[in-house]
Formats: sequence, C-alpha cells, structure tokens
Amino acid sequence: MSGTAAGRSSVYIANARMIRPDTGHELRPGGVLVEGDSIAAVVTSEREQHDSRARARDVVDAGGMLVMPGLVNAHYHSYGTVLKGTENSLPLEPWALYTVAYGRALGAEAIRLAVLLGAAEMIRNGITACLDHFPHTALADVALAAHEASGMRVAFAPFVHDVFDHEFLGLALPPEIRAVLDTAPRSEPAAAERMYRDLAGRWHGRVTILLGPNAFQRCSPRLIDLWRRLAADPGLHAHTHLLETRAQAARGAEMWPGGTVAEMARAGLLSERLSVAHGVWLTPDETDLLARHDVTVVHNPASNLMLGSGRLPLTTLLERGVALALGTDSSNSGGRHDLFEVMRLALMLPRPDTSDPRGWPTARRIFDMATTGGAHAIGQAKVLGRIEPGHRADLVLLDPGTAGLAGTPVTVPHLVQHGGAAAVKSVMIDGAWVLRDGRILAFDESAVLERAATVAAEARAAAGPGLVLAETASPYFLGCR
Repeated sequence: MSGTAAGRSSVYIANARMIRPDTGHELRPGGVLVEGDSIAAVVTSEREQHDSRARARDVVDAGGMLVMPGLVNAHYHSYGTVLKGTENSLPLEPWALYTVAYGRALGAEAIRLAVLLGAAEMIRNGITACLDHFPHTALADVALAAHEASGMRVAFAPFVHDVFDHEFLGLALPPEIRAVLDTAPRSEPAAAERMYRDLAGRWHGRVTILLGPNAFQRCSPRLIDLWRRLAADPGLHAHTHLLETRAQAARGAEMWPGGTVAEMARAGLLSERLSVAHGVWLTPDETDLLARHDVTVVHNPASNLMLGSGRLPLTTLLERGVALALGTDSSNSGGRHDLFEVMRLALMLPRPDTSDPRGWPTARRIFDMATTGGAHAIGQAKVLGRIEPGHRADLVLLDPGTAGLAGTPVTVPHLVQHGGAAAVKSVMIDGAWVLRDGRILAFDESAVLERAATVAAEARAAAGPGLVLAETASPYFLGCR
C-alpha cells in the first residue's frame, strides 16, 4: 500500500527563495524541479532554470515565495483532535484517567475524522509528516486508511503496554477503584507481534509502521523482549514516552540501578532507530547514554507546560550532542498542532535559565529539529527534511508578504519567530499538491469539519461512566507528584 501514484507529472517551482542546509540563516533564490515523488534538481543558475522549465510538464511561478522543507511533527496522538476542550488542567497521571475515559468512547468514525481533522490542521501549519503514537490498536486499519487519504506522510506507531501507572508507581488505591482500573485491556505479546508484522508487511512508502511501546515502565519483560526482537528483525524503528514526569523519574531510580534509561540500555533497546518523547526529567548521565546511542529525544514544550510536567533541559541536551526533534503531542494536552508555535517555545524557554546568551539555542538549530531532526526520528533521515536532489518532495510555500512576515527580508530566525499558518499558501507531499492557494486538495475538509463537531459531542456523552471513575480516582494520582 501507499505507493507513488502512476503518471504523476513533473513540476518546476520557479522564482522562489529556498531554505537550504548550506546557506545558514539566509534564503537562496532559485527553484525546485520535482519529478514523481522526489526532488530531481535544485536550481540556482539561469541555465539550470531554462533547462528545468523545458523539462517540467508544469511550471509554477512562485513569485518570490519562500520554499522550505515540510515540518515533521515527531510526537502526535491523532485521536485527541476530537477531544479538544476536554480535561487538561491536571498533571499527566490524573489527566490520563480522563483521556482514557474519552478515548474509550471513540469508535471507527470518530477515529477516521480525528485523523483527517488533525491532517487539515497540520497541513495548514506547514507540517507534511507526523509520527502518530496510536493507542486504539483495534482501529489501526481505520486510522491507517484515513492517514492514506489525508495525503500526509505518516509514521504510525501503535501502542503496546501491559503495566498500568498505578502498578508502576505503587499507588495505594481503594480496592474498588483498583478493581475497575485493572479491567482495562493489556497487550498480549503474541497478538502484538502479529499486529506489528501484519501492518509492517502491508504498509510502506508514504505511510510506514513503527513500534509504539507506550513507555518502558508500562511494558512487562515479555513485551520488552518483543520490542527488542522486532527492533532487530525486521528492524522496525520504535517510538515511546520517556521520563515525562518527576514521579516517573523518581520511581525509575528506585527500581533500576542508574534509573530508567540505564535499564533500557541493559535491555538492548537504545539505538539510532529509537525516538523518545518528552525526556523532561533526564539526568546528565542518562542524557549522555542517549547521546552515545544516537537516540532521538522529541521535545514537546507545549504539552510539558500544559500538564505541568516540567521543562526539558534543552541547552544541556544540545551541549551533549543528543539528537533532537519537535512534537505537538495531543490536542487535549499540548494544544494546537502548530510547529511554528512549538519552535518559538523551544527557542525561548531555555533563555531564563541560561545566563550567557551565547549558550541559547539558535533559530537555525530549532528549525533543524523541526525538519531534519524529525526526519531522523521517523527513520527517514536520508530522504526527508532537506531541499536536496533525491529527497522526497515534501515542500511548503510561504507568502513573505503576509502580515506576520512582512517588513524585512525573511531569514530563518525571522521565520522561526514570526512564521505561522497565515503564511502557508501551498503544500506538496510526495510530489503531489495537498494544499494549493490555501485550499486543501487531498480530501474534503469542509465535510470533515462539519461531521467532526457531531462526533466529538457524541464521544463526550458516551464517556460519562468513565469520567465518574476518573473523578473518583484522580485524587489518589495527584499525590504521586
């Protein structure tokens, strides 16, 4: 599935200004020749422009627009897009009780609409690829079909877990509450293996499959063994949550010598094929361990703030050479799926704690986290995230004359500080236009928006019994901070 459509025409995007890896903060004038799903040439000379115009079936005059590689949202939960406005005023552990209650009320139609609603939001924000860390494994095929229809590039990571937070954290719960929480489904290794092997065998190309362990501490030794085996054969990349809260870090340090990351290393899970979301409570030793194994840490500053989880020590991770990417997390925890907002947060948050401004992350480094860093996180570092010949044609055209960007020639720092959805005019993914002149072409956005409101209301109503449990149990989880 998910192959390149036959007969796709070649396109030359002319008279643009491009963000390229070798030009620093400045944008280079020129054009991009796209053939099939890939960039065939990056054009900078007059002779190359002439040749590319003659070679292309379709010439698009960008008229001085900016062309950047598509942004990569490297940690995202699609189901949450129909849960906007639900509980997000609690820390992670009690908040999770509510999102589980709402999540269990989502059926196939809600998941389909959630995927397409999130795709519309991301495309309009210049996001061309995402890593969907997906808990509703029984509806994986529904979600995958919607991702395919969305036109987006997707790394799909279905959850597995069989250890609950109250068990890992050793919470003293009333027996009646524990009995109900313990009825939740747990992943069974043999079934999980069949799921991953089946999905990986059927989905490749623009939509790919990753391992999606919920978190290391939420997996029993049997699931960890499965994780290790599937990461080696057939060599699947993996994505998981890591040290999101103080309670997780403290409990991990109690349970395992050297803490959670050291135990993951002993289990043989750390490699360049692993990306981890959050990492807020990493120690210096754990940071060095991740750096040595080339593990990507996906920074989610908006959800870290929204849930009160803490602030990633980004400057330390940069100094120690950790691979980094950016994510928006879930709509009901992180807010908008807007990597321009996330880039600004990542740029600004380290500054109050870094006395020497020479140690502040640069705008170019933050932009790289949102492009090449995200490409590395989803296992596509060699073909994604740059405007280079041979890379996939995932491109975003921005209008520098919009109010947010107008006033001075646009540079990368200017774009990181002032860019946003208003400037995004056209988006190409895999060589096909999915947004053109402000209109989504890949699917019927209006129909999705109209139907999503009804389905979201139905889900809220259906979640009622689960919410009663969440309200009853949440005070016990508040105490674990």
